[in-house]
Amino acid sequence: MLDYDGLQVAYLGVALAHYLDVETGDILDIPLEAEPPGEPERFRRIPTRTPESEDEDRRLFVESLVKGEFAAMRDELAAAVDDHQEFRRILSADRRVERSFFNFKNDQATRAIEAWARDEGLS
Repeated sequence: MLDYDGLQVAYLGVALAHYLDVETGDILDIPLEAEPPGEPERFRRIPTRTPESEDEDRRLFVESLVKGEFAAMRDELAAAVDDHQEFRRILSADRRVERSFFNFKNDQATRAIEAWARDEGLS
């Protein structure tokens, strides 16, 4: 049984390399510069978010906002979609939209991990 919550945390964390031990189900966190923990068949590198996936998440989130209720915020976020710091600054002005963005990012991470597990033959 895969620990999807742990896999999602690993996907969102970029400060360490994360490996899934397919025999035990354990997730190993090791320094980025360290050697992999063992045989690639047993220890699978868990993917992490990338600058490209972060950019795509911002774009998709803006597209998901309903024009009516969030029209002004949507337009501001759309204008800042390529500048992650400005995007976050605008998000912080409305707690509901900010919370929606982080829920959206969690859902995106879940989809990415589920796709990875399928591709690796783990699910």
